[in-house]
Amino acid sequence: MLVDAHCHFYEIKRKYDFMIIAVSDDLESSRITLSLAEENVIPCIGIHPWEVEEAGEQDLREIEKMAEKVRCLGEIGLDKRRPNYRKQLEFFKYMLSIARDLDLSVNLHSLDSWNEVLDLLDRYEIERANFHWYTGPIDLLEKIEERGYFISINPSVSMQRRHMEVLRAAPVEILLTESDAPYVYRGMELRPEMVKEVVGIIAREKSIKYEEAESIIHENAVRFIGG
Repeated sequence: MLVDAHCHFYEIKRKYDFMIIAVSDDLESSRITLSLAEENVIPCIGIHPWEVEEAGEQDLREIEKMAEKVRCLGEIGLDKRRPNYRKQLEFFKYMLSIARDLDLSVNLHSLDSWNEVLDLLDRYEIERANFHWYTGPIDLLEKIEERGYFISINPSVSMQRRHMEVLRAAPVEILLTESDAPYVYRGMELRPEMVKEVVGIIAREKSIKYEEAESIIHENAVRFIGG
């Protein structure tokens, strides 16, 4: 079965016959995402680091209440290219404490904050994590693998050199596929169905059959989500 391990599904709301791990951006989108849960749509709730400026303590309290109904928090994390890093850090730590206490997976945003995010995962003893659209240091992949975490590969890999370098360096055992839909990257409109193309690219780069790549990625997704 195909997997989209990081999709803003609340903006799409279409039927797909493969696994969708649906992330949220704020409290309202978390509510919508939760309402869209189906057998193949796994909801993640949380507050994106880009959205913390508009959020308050009450938003975190509401996320905490809703967290008992999900298996994953996301999209959460840190982004050094954005302002209010201190507030991002405060929100991220709070949500990691929820994930730790409820044994939830985390779907991560970690742009330019890869080391800091990994250190915090250690500090909060997070068992399952995915670094979405990973373009971080190659030497950090070994630590990610050691901890049993994952990285997700995006359709942008066909044009983003750094993402391709990561794919080539990472073992297939830590790979997931994602769309990050409905994001637009360099004119490319990312869509969930594009994960099929990503599986093909992974199969080619790892010199394995398409069916084997698809199977491994699905097994990784099941481990990531705790199923």
